[in-house]
Amino acid sequence: MRVKLYREHKYVSFALSELERLIAKTDFTDEGALTHIQTQWQSLKEMLEGHAYHEEQNFHALLEKKGSTIHHDAHNDHEEQEEAIENLDRLLNAIKANSDPIEAGYQFYLAYRKFVGDNLLHLHEEETKLLPELQRLSTDEELRALEHATYEMMTSEDMIEMLKVLFPHMNFSDKCAFLTDIQLAEPKKFLEVWRKADLFLNPEELKKIKNAHLLIS
Repeated sequence: MRVKLYREHKYVSFALSELERLIAKTDFTDEGALTHIQTQWQSLKEMLEGHAYHEEQNFHALLEKKGSTIHHDAHNDHEEQEEAIENLDRLLNAIKANSDPIEAGYQFYLAYRKFVGDNLLHLHEEETKLLPELQRLSTDEELRALEHATYEMMTSEDMIEMLKVLFPHMNFSDKCAFLTDIQLAEPKKFLEVWRKADLFLNPEELKKIKNAHLLIS
């Protein structure tokens, strides 16, 4: 099986939809509820911006190096996402001072819901168009190397926290792929991560990995 990038999209999709559900039931006349939305939106926004930056600097850069132009639409999507984020910031920040916070909150919800839809389509395009092109033009070693710099900067504690966030939204195959990538990139850190595997894998998954020698001999 070829190395498959974009597995973290499962978490991105979850985070986008989870905030949509929260916004949908928010009472925008409640200052505490509005503050909570602002906090959650800030966290999501930072994640999306970091995610897009990583793709631009690594996935898109590799495609460009290989002479492909298939990533141009995804690059434009990232720029449009920045504009949409700025608009959502304005809509959200204006709710508190609005004479009709319920209507202002509803308009924010509509804009955010469209933002979710646009992002889901963007994720789909990346996985159905960019991923096959990356796999066609690159070796598995080249694809794995895209994440090596990230893992080099991370501590084992950072990796554990990352896996605790991502793994609830992934299947067993995804989890094995992530762990294999970490093991190949940072074997010493991986040993530290593996010692605390019960923090991000359930007992059945741990047993399955050990019995099949999928990672550790």
